[in-house]
Amino acid sequence: MLVALALASCGDDTPTGPVVATLTVEPQDALIVGTGASTTYTAIALDAAGARVQASPAWSVADPDVASVSAGGQATGVASGTTTVTATVDGVRASARLEVFVSEEVARYEAGRSYFGRRNYVEYIPGELPVILSASHGGALLPRETPDRTWGTVRADRNTVELALAMRDALVELTGFAPHLVVSHLHRSKLDPNREIEEAAQGNPYAEQAWREFHALTRVARIAIWGAFGEGLYLDVHGHSHEIARVELGYLLRAEKLNEPDASLNSLAVVRCTSIRELGRDSPIPFSQLLRGEMSFGGLLQEEGVRSVPSPGDPSPGDAPYWRGGYNTREHGSQADGELISGIQLEHHWPGLRDTEENRRDYAAKAARVIRRFMLEHFGYFEPGVAGRASTTAGQTEACS
Repeated sequence: MLVALALASCGDDTPTGPVVATLTVEPQDALIVGTGASTTYTAIALDAAGARVQASPAWSVADPDVASVSAGGQATGVASGTTTVTATVDGVRASARLEVFVSEEVARYEAGRSYFGRRNYVEYIPGELPVILSASHGGALLPRETPDRTWGTVRADRNTVELALAMRDALVELTGFAPHLVVSHLHRSKLDPNREIEEAAQGNPYAEQAWREFHALTRVARIAIWGAFGEGLYLDVHGHSHEIARVELGYLLRAEKLNEPDASLNSLAVVRCTSIRELGRDSPIPFSQLLRGEMSFGGLLQEEGVRSVPSPGDPSPGDAPYWRGGYNTREHGSQADGELISGIQLEHHWPGLRDTEENRRDYAAKAARVIRRFMLEHFGYFEPGVAGRASTTAGQTEACS
């Protein structure tokens, strides 16, 4: 009898620990960029009461041609595609989506051809001129894979992609050569490339990838200009809804600084805090004149009949709202030592400029003439075939506010 009881006891397979009732895998959506890159999944097991259960899941991947997964949940990209990663604990299974994206290897960018990032969210059209145009707030795509941003500005700048394209066409018509163009086609409610990545994408991996592509392709354009010319000009195209209908030119200077007299603006400390540092450092004219004199960008726009600030007619914003330039202008302008591409943020009003195709074409033709004259006046070159100035920038970057 005792032997029988002992055998019965040994054969009892009733679980002695907590039973896994539910299992989830995090993150639910992951993006790996490039073969050999990886991300790590975590399995969360809960019992029927919702308490965490310590478990060692078994990991598997649905398509091993796309990715592999280790015993610890680390997934590694193999080739472009989409698959699922699954965790199994005590017969309970849970899966998560995984995409591997391998971008096209480009040995040489061809002028005039469109190059796209993942799902065509970002577009780059290389050019031949020492000018980059970018449009980051005029996109219209609203993919469901990218949730709406919950903080920051989410309203799009209407018709700014169309305006940037019109400016590109006008430069081609004027010179026979095209500028570089970088466009974000995502609606601003999905991505804001003119912000740090935390605010721009708000943790969504697909928006983060588009943000990285936008800035990486802008850097490709900058490197191309540096190699061909030595220096160049970056123009970030935006739209504003302020009451005064004038183009606001952002050099990273606050309105309060622009409201100061010329003598204050002429100091080297001011030059160092702008997105045209490289240009201003070597300019033979006082810096205040480069900002708002007759041959400034604003002065040349004014000559074309386009009101702008700063310019001879509107030397400073006064008390009116004014956009001084954002992340793109800081990142891709020449505020730091060694940066050779000067940058200006162009904030365009709506009526008579962005509102109709005819007005966009008319303004674009004027802007093209201004860009060419500004480059010839202050850089000494524009069309390909003439080398730019060699940089002698030295010293340390000072803090700006």
